Amino acid sequence: QIGKLKGCRVVGVAGGAEKCRHAIEVLGFDVCLDHHADDFAEQLVKACPKGIDIYYENVGGKVFDAVLPLLNTSARIPVCGLVSSYNATELPPGPDRLPLLMATVLKKRIRLQGFIIAQDYGHRIHEFQKEMGQWVKEDKIHYHEDI
Repeated sequence: QIGKLKGCRVVGVAGGAEKCRHAIEVLGFDVCLDHHADDFAEQLVKACPKGIDIYYENVGGKVFDAVLPLLNTSARIPVCGLVSSYNATELPPGPDRLPLLMATVLKKRIRLQGFIIAQDYGHRIHEFQKEMGQWVKEDKIHYHEDI
């Protein structure tokens, strides 16, 4: 939603049709793709005909594998999580993809940076609260509370 407010075209990735419907109809994403689809990578290519400038990474795994070749020169990847590997106790099966990642980062001059909200941006909490509060008041941000 913040990406949309900042003028970005937003392509979401979610697990299932219902979550994608929510992302489009409630959150305002332009497109949402189900990462469980057999042809997910092909759908992503079609959804991003001009490539990807910013990829907010919090999943990893096959989603990142599909994103990597679509990244534009000078793309930015803020990394806040890798949920696909949280419970991993060993490297995933298959070939080592690190050389491909590093070659892509180098050739396309990609900025890949991890961040932890509280540690890296905690000092900006009041700025965030003011801006987010205004967006919520103006009904520009939609959220769901569940207890």
